[in-house]
Amino acid sequence: MKKKILIPILICLVLVVGVACFILFGNNKAASTITLDINPSIEINLTNNSMVKSIIALNDDAKEVISQNLVGKSLDETLNYIAEKTVEKGYVDQEHIEIIIYSKGKISNDELDKKIRDSYEEKGLNPYIITIDKVTKEDEELAKKHNISIGKASYINQVKKENENIDVEALIDKSVHELEETKSSGISCDKGYTLEGDSCLKERERYAASNGEVCPNGYVDNGGTCYAETGVIDTDRLYCPSEFELVDNKCIRTERIDATPIKYTCPSGEESTRLKMGLTTANAGDANDIVCVDKSNAKHPVSPCETHDGTEFKKVGGKCYWHRAPVIASGCPGKIQVGGECWDDASNILICEGYRDGKQYKSRDEYCEHSIKYIDPIVEEYGCPNGYTLDGQKCLKEEAEDPRHERECPSGYTKTEDDKCINYNDVIEKTPGYYCERENSRLKGTECIIYDIIEANHN
Repeated sequence: MKKKILIPILICLVLVVGVACFILFGNNKAASTITLDINPSIEINLTNNSMVKSIIALNDDAKEVISQNLVGKSLDETLNYIAEKTVEKGYVDQEHIEIIIYSKGKISNDELDKKIRDSYEEKGLNPYIITIDKVTKEDEELAKKHNISIGKASYINQVKKENENIDVEALIDKSVHELEETKSSGISCDKGYTLEGDSCLKERERYAASNGEVCPNGYVDNGGTCYAETGVIDTDRLYCPSEFELVDNKCIRTERIDATPIKYTCPSGEESTRLKMGLTTANAGDANDIVCVDKSNAKHPVSPCETHDGTEFKKVGGKCYWHRAPVIASGCPGKIQVGGECWDDASNILICEGYRDGKQYKSRDEYCEHSIKYIDPIVEEYGCPNGYTLDGQKCLKEEAEDPRHERECPSGYTKTEDDKCINYNDVIEKTPGYYCERENSRLKGTECIIYDIIEANHN
């Protein structure tokens, strides 16, 4: 009898426990999954009543931002906490607050957009939110392969579609700001570098920032005074680097070099080279230049007695003498006495007329070089190195790149040499904070970073 009574009681207990479990646990199943990418990439799973069931850091930056104490908190509390931490850690500032959002489940993108805006606007910031409404299988595969959020994967694929020459692998670790700038401008950096304007930065060294009086967010120290600062604006006007010319919305630089003669004709005389004719040395750049050699009026060497008169030369008995010297007591050592004078025998010496230094001694069959006429050849054909185009007697090679947008400041701001916009009429006092002492350092949270900087790729 007791058994029959116990069975219904046990059944009732099981039902009660089941209902209680459903209320306590079943109602807390993840009803929505949202992802935020700032650069910290964060995944938030929500229960049916929009409480945080779990929060996951999808990259190292996110580990500095989230806390497991957020589990059980409302979505509003969690988003406010994330906004506060991303500002504190230096992931967002007045200029760069781009966020990719994606929501699947109960929370809509529109609702999520509004909540995020409210979180940052409370801190005086205006975020630019990129909404991913739909993801593809390709997005899912990219997210899984690189362990990134599906929202970021979807946006990377959008960037790739608009800039075909960009390597997807180089975009995986980029911040949302970099992705947005690459999507709109085609400017990108190789893997391991961070995009900033037209430059790519790679972290080289970190050190602890100093603590003291600094300009608050949105202001810059200029000569010890804090002035309001904002970013430059890209205009529709285009410009090119120096040495380039803007042609049909392309920056063109033309290199011009002299073409190389490859076919010659001599109007008269015979063809030779400058080196063969002794007009240059073997190491000279023009050694192999062609010259036309005209010997039609060239002269042969002669005896010095045939071309010179005077006491220095003497012709006696068919012989030629030169270099007279006085007779001494011992006679004419090394010379020949002729008519009471001492002379050198020059019977076997032939010289080129006009030369008396002995360097132009020649045989009777040779020509005197200074009497030969050299004529420039007529060039019938020119050639160019590979990659160049022949244009008359010049070789041309064009280099092209995309133009850049001119940059200017909003009304009331003055552009500085380092592309900053400062409002000299908006001044504020310094407040306690962190700053970097070493040159070329950038502040990030409580650390200073020194970067290697190179020019960005223009796709």
